[in-house]
Amino acid sequence: MRVVGAALGATMMLAGLVALPTAASAGTVTVNDTYYGGTNFYNDPGDIIGSATFDIQSAVFERVGAGGNTLQVTINTNYAGAPESGASLGTGYGALFLTPGYNVWSPQGPGPGYHTDTYQAGDWAYAFEMPFNPGAGNTTGSADLYSTSDGVIDMSNVGGNYSGGNFRNNQAVRFIANGNAVSLGTGTWSVGVNQLVFSINDNHLLGDNFAFSWAMTCANDVIQGNVTGVPEPASWALMIGGFGLAGAMIRRRKVAATA
Repeated sequence: MRVVGAALGATMMLAGLVALPTAASAGTVTVNDTYYGGTNFYNDPGDIIGSATFDIQSAVFERVGAGGNTLQVTINTNYAGAPESGASLGTGYGALFLTPGYNVWSPQGPGPGYHTDTYQAGDWAYAFEMPFNPGAGNTTGSADLYSTSDGVIDMSNVGGNYSGGNFRNNQAVRFIANGNAVSLGTGTWSVGVNQLVFSINDNHLLGDNFAFSWAMTCANDVIQGNVTGVPEPASWALMIGGFGLAGAMIRRRKVAATA
């Protein structure tokens, strides 16, 4: 099973003090990529097919904005900025798939790689799309969250027009909404250096516990797993406030002791 690590730092209550996480990790949950999946006949079992361009390292989840109504997902991958160039000809960005609930991801085959796991109908409840290839210089744009029942889920190698190319079979990679699809939440996507960032204004529709999947359309690397307990911004504010109050109490005690 993929290791899901809450990057919250050590949190403990001892003698009325709350230990805070480091600034770099506060309020996030990180899932590292150990998933293979998808009946990969080319280097099975193995994480990446082809060049390191396709490598996905991790996904980071956090709640941001007023009331934590926006779920922000950062995919750390060499593939950011790569569609339709170099070793990536015929490939593009896939959709981010999500299913709310606690521990709802149940892949086929043995872990940790689950290298025989393939898409099964009903695996993913929602999809957040971005363009197959935004084009040179287009590094951000808008997108919508849809129920997957309002469109079609495409399998890996979507858009592939190259001869002899290898790809991971039978992974959900793209979502095409139908004409009557209703947006369940707006948001944005952005492409940075080795990062894709999805900001989904879901108003807590997805909750703080869910399963997810993301891949490029050839699925030469895929990241999937369960996410548990994405912290709300309010909880961190309370934590910081408690820490400040505890510090003030200690200072008062020191002043009283020296008076």
